[in-house]
Amino acid sequence: MKKAKLGRNDPCPCGSGKKYKHCCQVLEGIGTTGSVPFERYNTLMTSIKIKLEHNYAAQIRKIRRPAQEQFLRLSCDQTLPREQESVFSDWLWFDMTDNQGMTLGREYLQEHGDYMEAPLRECLQSLNQSYLSVYGIDSAAGDNLRLNDYLSGEVQQVLLKEPLELDLEEARPLLLGRLAAMPGGTVFSGMVLMVGDDKGQGRFIRQHLDYWQQVRPDLNIAALRKGFGEVIFGLFDHASHTTTLALNDIRCLPAGAAAAELRHTIADSTAFIPVHHTAGTAWYDLQDSRGPARVGISDDGPLLFYADVVDDIQAAEPLLRFQEAGWTIVNSQLRLAPPEEEHNDAWYQVIRERETERWLHTAHSELDNKTPAQVLAEAEGKDRLLQVLDNFAARASHNQHTLDLLAYMRSRVA
Repeated sequence: MKKAKLGRNDPCPCGSGKKYKHCCQVLEGIGTTGSVPFERYNTLMTSIKIKLEHNYAAQIRKIRRPAQEQFLRLSCDQTLPREQESVFSDWLWFDMTDNQGMTLGREYLQEHGDYMEAPLRECLQSLNQSYLSVYGIDSAAGDNLRLNDYLSGEVQQVLLKEPLELDLEEARPLLLGRLAAMPGGTVFSGMVLMVGDDKGQGRFIRQHLDYWQQVRPDLNIAALRKGFGEVIFGLFDHASHTTTLALNDIRCLPAGAAAAELRHTIADSTAFIPVHHTAGTAWYDLQDSRGPARVGISDDGPLLFYADVVDDIQAAEPLLRFQEAGWTIVNSQLRLAPPEEEHNDAWYQVIRERETERWLHTAHSELDNKTPAQVLAEAEGKDRLLQVLDNFAARASHNQHTLDLLAYMRSRVA
């Protein structure tokens, strides 16, 4: 069936609410004009985003704040600078899905695609397929840029508005952006963020992307890029601030032959230092770690491991053989999901240990602004700490989880 011919004063069928002559009619023939490809595609992308912003204005007002919180959940300070707004908006339109797995961009194409001019429709299709990623610069020639995708290793040729003035003999900057594959070439959509690679930023991003793929082996690279742009943004943001990302990695290895072998290996190794033996578990610290990194050997249960820094996880790998021995990643900041119910006990054991460590090394007003570890070194310090814990327990008599934690703290102190 042929679509009805539109009059200049008819409402534009794209849904903008404007008359056709003031909206999509101005784009007729734009795909065959002789204008510079970059400018042509930039015009198309700008038009589409204006239409999306107008068509979904009421809906976006309702979801913008929670969507922004989701997008920034791994960023350093949980705020979005004004100059990065377009990075978030592209993610909001083309990546974030509703309960039915639909994005705003795909919904708009489904509802209005039949009435859009071909160049505009093709551009929206490209944007719907686009994703946020980190790129290293391979080479630059005129208004063309050759990039390497940090997550997949794919090589991309990108059109620029003008030649990029960079000294590629020095440390090459890293780019965060969204590429849209158009019929005449690939271009960036919206803002492109740039960070130097003079302080190990590239290594930081590569390490965490490799780690992320280990955490989510159930997803291929395409699904990671398209479905979790907030992770890529968060890693780039931490690299930009040269700030460590606390991974809260927790792993367990069920009792068995591999666990039995590793018990002896860890106990005999100089890579781990014995710390304490409490409630049936011996805990060992990783030597020269950059953050908290500890392995727990229970008398008859699973082995446990936790660390925050990716370097420490990599340092522990040769001895603990995470993949070879069959360790399960119970929790991770990059997993973006709570632990599975079957691993709740292992998760709680580690949380209990970490909370106790935090308590031991935090100054408290009821201890004259000393840490429990400092008080424990004093004469009668143990009795004082036990009394403090008993007072806590009396006030938390109806909270079983708190009582369990306090009982564990008492075991550590005693």
